[in-house]
Amino acid sequence: MFDWMFLIIAFCGGVFGSAVGVLPAFICTGLVGLPGIAAGIAGSTFNWHGLLTFGPFFGPHISFASACVATAYARKRGYLKSGKEVTVSLMGLNKPDILLVGGIFGVLGYLIQMGVASFAGQGQTDTVALTVVIVALTGKVVFGEHGLKEIFGVLSEEAKARGRFALGGSNRWLAFQETMGQKVMIAIGAGGLSAYVTKVMLADPATASNALFVGFCISAASLIFLQAGQGTPITHHLTIGAAYAVAASGNIFWGVAMAVIASQLCDIGSRLFYNHGDAHVDPPAFAICTGATLTYLLNSAGVFKMGGSIFPLLIILLFVVWGLYDQKQSKISQSAETSA
Repeated sequence: MFDWMFLIIAFCGGVFGSAVGVLPAFICTGLVGLPGIAAGIAGSTFNWHGLLTFGPFFGPHISFASACVATAYARKRGYLKSGKEVTVSLMGLNKPDILLVGGIFGVLGYLIQMGVASFAGQGQTDTVALTVVIVALTGKVVFGEHGLKEIFGVLSEEAKARGRFALGGSNRWLAFQETMGQKVMIAIGAGGLSAYVTKVMLADPATASNALFVGFCISAASLIFLQAGQGTPITHHLTIGAAYAVAASGNIFWGVAMAVIASQLCDIGSRLFYNHGDAHVDPPAFAICTGATLTYLLNSAGVFKMGGSIFPLLIILLFVVWGLYDQKQSKISQSAETSA
């Protein structure tokens, strides 16, 4: 139900999220979400997640998305060198117009999420993640240099030479998490943990209502180490993807398989919307909403009920073999470059 007061508070959330900055705002989502989960398990009836974790305070569609756009705006005005400086707390720039832009896009995030949830809020997708993508793309177009071409980005001469989807150059999402071996292994690790915890919590009525959020919030909170400059993996698309799949299938192996697939969807999202352009369009958010839709379609088609654990194990095995092959090819390529 539409609430004018919530609209005003969404503006406040956009201002605050932008002041904190892109990555810090999302870290706070995890840090705030974990005690909310504990409170829910303890029997609290307060709407913690609706107001705090996924609400106007730190809901990614409000705080994180508005910070992404405010950062793009700051680059446009010359306050920052890049619109992808996600670790910067924008309050430190001492420019209130940045915070105003954040507030406006916080309102937009609230309205878009409400609109999307009105027709796709029954599990068809993750409406929060989809809103994050839509808001960020809107900011990319509004504060970019090439109009609607900014949606997929305008390729540099170097990028044209190697191709839109070929890795290379410096404008990449996460260099230490882009090889197939890295993506598959962290997906199995993070996805497996989340899948198991989700299944255990879903089996207990006292914890079932919070089962989907545990892995996601831990992943978000762990990014405090990335903010500190460590090579910490980004895993929230993997953990929530696994949780959605377990909730739909009841099978831990499907959770792991969907986490592995989410790692590839994230890669697609980075090459489509992030790499070519100077704004942060979040690849994990793309992976979450597309992965959630894929999970919904597979479940609706009855795929999760076919063959027990055979199909998900085959998917996992396929990507493990692909990762090993990719690692071997990388070593051969590095050896050739060293010899030359």
